Amino acid sequence: MPARFDLLVLDLDGTLVDSEALLVGRVNETVAAHGFACADPGAVAATIGLPLDEVFRRALPSASAPTIQALCVHYREHADRPDFVRQFNLFPRVTETLLALRTAGARLVIGTSKGRATTVDIAQHCGIAELIDDFIGGDCVTRGKPHPEMVEYARARFAAPAARTLMVGDTSFDITMGQAAGVATCAVTYGMHAAEALRALRPDFVIDVFAQLTGIVSCET
Repeated sequence: MPARFDLLVLDLDGTLVDSEALLVGRVNETVAAHGFACADPGAVAATIGLPLDEVFRRALPSASAPTIQALCVHYREHADRPDFVRQFNLFPRVTETLLALRTAGARLVIGTSKGRATTVDIAQHCGIAELIDDFIGGDCVTRGKPHPEMVEYARARFAAPAARTLMVGDTSFDITMGQAAGVATCAVTYGMHAAEALRALRPDFVIDVFAQLTGIVSCET
């Protein structure tokens, strides 16, 4: 049976890697280092996936533009370090699922608000870099999630029709981005946004574990 999709755009944090506590902690460590009170962890987690400046803008609504820029610089100085990258871990069955998808002929792209170089480092640390066809970081586009540019970039890179492209992610930003790009969307319920909120957006598919993605791509579900 032919596959349903040729190109999968995969979010990273909360979809492939279990990084909520790690990232929320890094945001609040940065905030505290600049003399501000830490933000509510749940509120910070709800913004992960947006461009970094927007994450800090929502954590500190009264902060000036220069302060937001300084926070971003401080965050990246620490988040790009090898010792931080080594703390990332995959969700269960991600590696074998990516291998199965590649074996079935799907092109796999990671689309994330992280910088491309750091994303590659994380993928290499987690042992999945060779399974990924391309990495699209926030520094590869001019407009970050939930704008559709990231998906459009991936489609252009692999000449993939919208009808044969699937956006997979754990946040409303991923689903909204995919819908704006006119591609199919798949919400994962084990990440940073609540399953109810994701279902309210009416994605084409909803999965509770990453391994269920093979059934969607192979038309089994």
